[in-house]
Amino acid sequence: MDVEALAVAKIQNMIARCTHLKAFIASNDKTPFTDGHIDLYGALGQRKSDFHGRVPVQVKGRTRSGKLQNELTFGIDRTDLLGFQRDSGVLYFYVPVDRQGKRCTPYFAILSPFAIEDYLRSASEEQAKIAVTFKKLRNDPNEIERIVALALKTRDQNPSLGFEPELFQKMQSITVHTLSDLTFDEPVVLRPRNLDYAVELVTEGGMRIPLGGELHIFPGLYMEQPFDAIISAGGVSYTQVTRQQISPHSIVVKLAPGLSLTMTESDKQRLWNFAFSEEGSFADRLKAARFIEGFLATGAIEVNEESTPLGVISDSSETDLAELRRQLNLIHLMDELFEYLNIDGSLVDLDAVDDIQIRNVHTLHRALVLGEQVSNPDGEVARGMFSIGRGAVMLVILQGDAPGKWRFVDPFDPQAPHLFRWSADDDDPTRAFPVTVYDVLEKKDLPTILNLRLESIVKAYDAIVDAERTANLANHQVLALLNAADASERRAKEFLDAAEALNDWVIEHEGALPIHLINRWQIRWRIAPLSAQDLGAIRELRRSVVRDGGPRAAELEVACGLLLGDRSEADYLVERLPDETLDEMKNWPIWKLRGSDEEAALEQT
Repeated sequence: MDVEALAVAKIQNMIARCTHLKAFIASNDKTPFTDGHIDLYGALGQRKSDFHGRVPVQVKGRTRSGKLQNELTFGIDRTDLLGFQRDSGVLYFYVPVDRQGKRCTPYFAILSPFAIEDYLRSASEEQAKIAVTFKKLRNDPNEIERIVALALKTRDQNPSLGFEPELFQKMQSITVHTLSDLTFDEPVVLRPRNLDYAVELVTEGGMRIPLGGELHIFPGLYMEQPFDAIISAGGVSYTQVTRQQISPHSIVVKLAPGLSLTMTESDKQRLWNFAFSEEGSFADRLKAARFIEGFLATGAIEVNEESTPLGVISDSSETDLAELRRQLNLIHLMDELFEYLNIDGSLVDLDAVDDIQIRNVHTLHRALVLGEQVSNPDGEVARGMFSIGRGAVMLVILQGDAPGKWRFVDPFDPQAPHLFRWSADDDDPTRAFPVTVYDVLEKKDLPTILNLRLESIVKAYDAIVDAERTANLANHQVLALLNAADASERRAKEFLDAAEALNDWVIEHEGALPIHLINRWQIRWRIAPLSAQDLGAIRELRRSVVRDGGPRAAELEVACGLLLGDRSEADYLVERLPDETLDEMKNWPIWKLRGSDEEAALEQT
């Protein structure tokens, strides 16, 4: 029994009934890779002018017994697959023949270049034979013609060419060619080895480019999109809401980073689930906590000011409630603590809060908010720094009402004493002088301390205005605030506002000295471009500095040049500075206006 001849005859007979196809397939063909081809025509007459194209075919007959399914697999040599791919693909027919030779059941696989690429990638390189999925070929001329037409469409595919993502910017449309209609009620995943299809990207210029790989198609409702609704609970509202279908019966409503509601409807009930993860700033989490507590307490949310019962809360949410309430309790403790210390919660990076810092939060809350005294038999009077996230809270630890008991004081509290005695030179109390709490800070710690209450900084210096060194201390603090603004982009405005207020206070008490005017202008420079009036005043100051001279004339002239943006002049003046003066000036905030040394070198080239 010649199984190959029976297989070819079966395919020949089926093709012969197709009015737009003409087959040229030889039995027992000795040519490598293919057994012939099928021509596709656009009209019944099959004239040369109606010729659409030619599809190479391979027919493989095999004796096989048992029940045959709608799909089955057949092993093809890796070498053959590579040959088919180099020849732009093949329409492969696999024909199982029963042992009596009476029944031939044809199957087909459109082995396009992209489909072959998918098969090759899914198999190990050592695998000599690769299992290919075949579908039963129905004896329907229209269906057979569609199969051949799709096989012809895939002949343009070439995996070796790759793809330039920039072409998506010029895309006009994407066309999907398939053997059957696709349903887009749900997301669809197209993979070459699982579905017979071809995808073309059409550019604005009319270029048609075959696309390989997987194609994921999402209906509009399955994409996250704005939801025109205001959703409220617990006294807070979310207005920037999105919705996304995730299944035929489930919708996710995303309220904020880390907070969403999922609604699933069935014939019997509506099931709600909520998700809360520790994302976003402290303000985001506090708002989410109040929202969650609101709908848990009432069992409802408000949609556009209309109450909407949530129905049943899913069991998975009930299971997580204990952990959720722990998170909510910590957020409330932080809220009360931050309010007591006048801390902007948005500055606290909660993702950086570790277990030790959480214990610190509980301790500080008891000591400050609840007024409890903390037990520590080994404690001592000191300045304490307590880390929260990447910032810190600075407190003064004082003796409590009993041995081993300690109370915490916020030294920046307007109600706390602002007067400190400090000797910068030695421990001789007769040489000590009054300072503010801001003067005892390590300058490197200034950008990280969260409870500075900088809106009260002028009052702190005003409390010691009569002391001889106060104006000089305030001027140095202005410079420290400028450095802090440069070191912390998130808090730059806070530090610059404080620097401006304190510098104005210094000018009020010492007059408009050149150094104070330089500070005023460099504060403004960090906020916005200097005005024409400012630039004119700076030029006048530079002329007077050059004319009058003085102990800091060279540095002031450089500063004026930097403020004016006169880089070449400033560089010239910098080169004339003594090394010791230059090293000192590099540590001043005004040096930021010069930019990095790399920028300076770039401008000179």
